[in-house]
Amino acid sequence: MGPGPVASRQSGNGWRKAALAITLLTLAACSTPGPGPGDPGPDGLPPPIPLNGPIAYRCSDGTQLMVEATGSQARVAIIGGPSMVLPNAGDQYYSNGRYAFRGGGDAAQWEVGRAAPVNCRGS
Repeated sequence: MGPGPVASRQSGNGWRKAALAITLLTLAACSTPGPGPGDPGPDGLPPPIPLNGPIAYRCSDGTQLMVEATGSQARVAIIGGPSMVLPNAGDQYYSNGRYAFRGGGDAAQWEVGRAAPVNCRGS
């Protein structure tokens, strides 16, 4: 005696699900991802640092920041840590007394408390 109608319907659904999963995996493998942050452009040069909007920074001590500086403040997000708004405390210098960010574009410095500032590269 063969499988009943319920068993054959269930095995048919299993094959359909497997075929769908294989098709989706095949399509995903064929897709070409776009360039990632910091990847070289078509001419082999790194992409330009944006003139506005957030900039990603990697500091010499391993700290990673996302910074969006305007004339009056800098919004800083420490990757894996707190986020804050630092008021403008001078020419391209933003500080709330504990944290400070100086510079912008492709080169900056990050300060925490009384520790010596660390150099950061934008990307």
